Amino acid sequence: MFELKHIKGNTYYYEAFSNVGVYKLNDNEAVLIDACDHMRMAKGLNKLLREMGLRVKTIISTHCHVDHICGNSFFHEEYGCRILSTKMEQRFISYPDLEPKFYYSGIDTDKRRNPFFLVEPSESEIITPENTPEGLEIIELPGHSFEMIGVRTPDNVVFLADAVLSRATWDNYMMPFFYNVNLSIETMKKIKDMEADCFVPSHNPILTDIRELAQYNIDKMNEKKALILESVDGRSFDELFKIIIEKQNLRIKTEKYPMYALMLRNFLQSLVEDDKIYGVLEDNVFVYHRK
Repeated sequence: MFELKHIKGNTYYYEAFSNVGVYKLNDNEAVLIDACDHMRMAKGLNKLLREMGLRVKTIISTHCHVDHICGNSFFHEEYGCRILSTKMEQRFISYPDLEPKFYYSGIDTDKRRNPFFLVEPSESEIITPENTPEGLEIIELPGHSFEMIGVRTPDNVVFLADAVLSRATWDNYMMPFFYNVNLSIETMKKIKDMEADCFVPSHNPILTDIRELAQYNIDKMNEKKALILESVDGRSFDELFKIIIEKQNLRIKTEKYPMYALMLRNFLQSLVEDDKIYGVLEDNVFVYHRK
């Protein structure tokens, strides 16, 4: 754990809580694919890079979530490196206060206990074919976040960000976050058919065959949709929230409520898109019904 491991050719990864891709451009410069989930991890990675005689030229941020951008400001200060991301993600990376406002809109939370409020802003640029480091292929992987991307290196290694999650992540969170549920499922199907010599999800050991994990994620998404659908019976959101949490034997703290509430709303929205449920205001209470 917390090692810089060689995969193939000039492609490495920093094995940590949130895996970081490292691609050697030459003997002195490297590209990072994401930048750690904690400042301590970023400093540890930097030490290993220096031991290899490498400086960071560019960071490609796959998406704006805190566990992928925590080290951005540190590496930028150390090396003056460019930070590249897609248009929507770039807004949140440059202005990280937007992310907790998106998740926690109108719900009070203690900033001291919330890692979303601890990320330093970093001046990121919108990634284009012209500024993408030579040889790297950007792969669109929307769903988990607004405009999340993955990266394929010239060594045919694909970094998948959070497009598929580990079994342990599903077991731990039960309802992990996906911004757009149905779009995430489509991305997972795309990944299932993807070919590469090696795949590196952010929160899973590296794999040479991604099909089983991708299918597992598809199955879990559909399982959650079915669980929610069977619970929709003229119930309000708060009633549904209580039922869904209890059915999964979850015990969540107050500061976790906004994230789980948003995730349930996203699953409900996916069922609306599927034309399986609808919502309506009844006696000033918004309730959901099956079609």
